[in-house]
Amino acid sequence: MFEYLKFDSNPTFDVLASTKEYVASQGKVDNLDGWYAPDYVLRGPVIGPMTRQDLDGNRDGLGILEAFPDLEVENFGFTIDPENPYRCFYFQRWRATHTGDMDSFGQHYPATGKEMETPVSVFSVVFNPEGKIVYEQVGAVVDRHEGNTQGKAAVFGLLHTAGMKLSASPGDAVFSLIQRIGHMFGSENAGRSWSKEEDIPSWWQSPSRGADDTEQW
Repeated sequence: MFEYLKFDSNPTFDVLASTKEYVASQGKVDNLDGWYAPDYVLRGPVIGPMTRQDLDGNRDGLGILEAFPDLEVENFGFTIDPENPYRCFYFQRWRATHTGDMDSFGQHYPATGKEMETPVSVFSVVFNPEGKIVYEQVGAVVDRHEGNTQGKAAVFGLLHTAGMKLSASPGDAVFSLIQRIGHMFGSENAGRSWSKEEDIPSWWQSPSRGADDTEQW
């Protein structure tokens, strides 16, 4: 699967500069659709594979921007993968204060005033030869003892601070089962841990879903 993402060629554009431009535009541009390939996939430690449409639906339903209006994301350490010139890695640290109520898919979490700092986590994007992002990996924690979110990074750090205590880690059989039940019987408007099978692009070959164990183990 990851061999496919090397595209058997070299980029005709500056992948490092494009990644920095993409990251800088997040939160500042209303519509980022122009960045993404039609067969885009996002994967995190316990979410995904997810299409862009489902990802946007989750973001809108979580209500995190209203709950954390002062969210600041620190980006640093951009570097190209020496084994894939189309892939760029970088780090993020999130800081925010829970000053607004969070309405997350019908569940209400009143503002607590708590200040949040996540541990540093690794992100990466893979561009296709046309300069569109085809794969995005998010939220892999570097040091779970850093910050004040009990090792939870990015969006999961925000949810934890607001009071949504999710025991979510890769390979957690209980959390994985909860995800599967929600995927099978949950409402279309209740958010998704991964996209429907028919919507996942065919290049994504891993059978692992959400918090499932990584299949090669």
